[in-house]
Amino acid sequence: MPYTSMLVERDVEMTTRDGVVLRADIYRPNTPEPVPVLLERIPYNKRFGASKLPFALLAAERGYAVVIQDTRGRWASEGDGAPFVHEMQDGCDAVEWAAHQPWANGRVGMFGASYTGYTQLAAAVMRPPSLKTLIPAVTFCDPFGTAFKNGAPTLGTMVSWGLIAQALHSIVRLPEAPEKSALVAAWIAAWDGMARHTTFENLPLKDLPLIGHGGVADHVGAILAHPTYDAYWEALRCPHEALTLPIFHIGGWYDIFIADTLSDYARIRAAGNAQQKLIVGPWTHDNFESVAGEVDFGIQSSGLMVLPEEMQLRWFDHWLKGTPNGVMDEPPVRLFVMGDNQWRSEQEWPLARAQAACYYLHSGGRANTLNGDGALSPEAPSDEAVDTFVYDPRNPVPTRGGALCCGEAALPSGAYDQRAIEARPDVLVYSTPPLAHDLEVTGPLEVHLWAATSAPDTDFTAKLVDVGPCGFARNLTDGIVRARHRRSLERAEFVTPGEVCEYVIDLAATCNVFKAGHQIRVEISSSNFPRFDRNANSGLPLGEDTVLRPALQTIWHDAARPSHIVLPVIPR
Repeated sequence: MPYTSMLVERDVEMTTRDGVVLRADIYRPNTPEPVPVLLERIPYNKRFGASKLPFALLAAERGYAVVIQDTRGRWASEGDGAPFVHEMQDGCDAVEWAAHQPWANGRVGMFGASYTGYTQLAAAVMRPPSLKTLIPAVTFCDPFGTAFKNGAPTLGTMVSWGLIAQALHSIVRLPEAPEKSALVAAWIAAWDGMARHTTFENLPLKDLPLIGHGGVADHVGAILAHPTYDAYWEALRCPHEALTLPIFHIGGWYDIFIADTLSDYARIRAAGNAQQKLIVGPWTHDNFESVAGEVDFGIQSSGLMVLPEEMQLRWFDHWLKGTPNGVMDEPPVRLFVMGDNQWRSEQEWPLARAQAACYYLHSGGRANTLNGDGALSPEAPSDEAVDTFVYDPRNPVPTRGGALCCGEAALPSGAYDQRAIEARPDVLVYSTPPLAHDLEVTGPLEVHLWAATSAPDTDFTAKLVDVGPCGFARNLTDGIVRARHRRSLERAEFVTPGEVCEYVIDLAATCNVFKAGHQIRVEISSSNFPRFDRNANSGLPLGEDTVLRPALQTIWHDAARPSHIVLPVIPR
């Protein structure tokens, strides 16, 4: 029977091992019996920014004490508030504090999305004895991979999250004064400027307003100080082998952290943890709607049918209450197959039956734009002309949809028609003929690109697109590689201008059926702005450029340098 009476406690204090006071709001059933605890640790304001409040009320009705705690230095909690740094120790302390409250039965689960997913994983690596299970949604184990993709800064996320989660909070906590009013006005200008790209275009990058060097929250400066994978990032990583609890992962094909969600699941499983589940829908960041961008994937994909709150409570009922509801008798992986627009259960990720198929780039040397002569096929190339384009960072290829965060006006995420992008001469377009039969592509993807540049450093980008019979070019996934990090993320190695190098571009993953009559398309360029930072083509230290220089890019696709995409094809 659900509980009909509830108790709410505000700003309940706990003290961390180093003496810092953190505060939480608690929602629990009005009962003398001790109950299991669901804990969320959040930097976005436990009271007004906690998007999971409806879930908290539902869970309390179902017999859980829900604790929503402001993380260190955020809102009602004390301390310095540096992102990521304290989450392991503070999370461990919070778990044990909550478990030993008089209304708790000593069993704790954690929930939450995005950063609050990381706070779960960080707590779990400390192995607090009372923590029994996690449900990390749209999140990551390794913060380095959220700041950089193959060496390129994820500018859109860096700036938008820095403004909304770091700068705004720092300004709100200031005492009332004329200086505070000026900072509020500057924040509004910076936030609104994202939609016009003026905020993203600021140079040098290290001096971005409010979140750069000398700002109220030096978020960008802290990231740019560590452009390679070093000891700073290693200390923040949640090792997969340390995550031995039952874990239910939630992800979205158009979520900014989809690559992390999938690889974390697979690597934790490879480390020996078989008590995991994974669900991935056609969703954007922390959004269970059926519409992603310009595409409606059908009502079956929506929260109305998936019932995410019930799905999570069913998991918690099993692991915290011992309810025999069969949740672990079901297949561990549930994927939404785009194109077919249907759910399907699987036994593993990546799928064991996937067959790696190389689709090669071809052209007569004029693959520029969707009206060029670029082609894509399983046939390896022989002798072919190179393709060239000029990458000018003063006029970068604009981002249109994809896996983005965090501000829909400036960074609308999801599936969009890419034909306006493909009309640009600095975008090479390679397409198959219309398919005679359905072809499913499910799994991790990568592009192998043989290319040269006239610059000492540059970027190369790739995008996988599903083209319908009407021409609508739906983006599936994309990626980037920074030339200086083509071989290592731990050190920079610049290129010799004109030298042909192989670049491997990680495109994360997808699950899509290219229907009969559709075309498989690959776009190649050197920018995707503001999703990623513009490479100034100079080779200067990251964040210091004030001048943007064009570069001539040359793409090879011949027998010796067969540029291609590797597609994980699922037999049907």
